[in-house]
Amino acid sequence: MDMFLKNESEMNEFIEKYRYVVIFPDRKVELFKSLRDIQKQICIDSSTISKKLKEQNNFFKAKGSEHIFFIKTL
Repeated sequence: MDMFLKNESEMNEFIEKYRYVVIFPDRKVELFKSLRDIQKQICIDSSTISKKLKEQNNFFKAKGSEHIFFIKTL
């Protein structure tokens, strides 16, 4: 399997699968397919993430933690 995206249509298919980008407090960046997948990684409920994203708020803080996450819909 080729690792490189060769044209716009392949890039578009990739983006459609991975709808969210998350920047972690350690500056790591990851792509996610769903809010539930994000929830498992950062311990913030998917409904909370959804609500804040609809309000154009992209910064999230996990309860009981000082860690800040940035989530953006692609």
